Amino acid sequence: MDFAIPSKHDEPPKMLWWDFDQATIFMLFVVFGILSGFLFLGVVIGVWTARWYSKKKAGKHRYYVVHILYWYLPSQIIFPFPPLPPSSIREFIG
Repeated sequence: MDFAIPSKHDEPPKMLWWDFDQATIFMLFVVFGILSGFLFLGVVIGVWTARWYSKKKAGKHRYYVVHILYWYLPSQIIFPFPPLPPSSIREFIG
């Protein structure tokens, strides 16, 4: 039997020719352009921002932006739940 092994199994999800995160940035600006009444300007700014983002992301890890957000945003935004208690506490009240 001859089996084909997919070579692009680990590729990130794509929308048209962009990665999904780049397409999301583009769509965000298009929606803002539609809501503000400036569709052409929203498309132009969306394309420019998506291309800028793709150049910044090129050659880095796939989740590079998530790592940057983890380091530079306040932890209450990323982890809205209260932190776990220290591991030195062995007994809890209740």
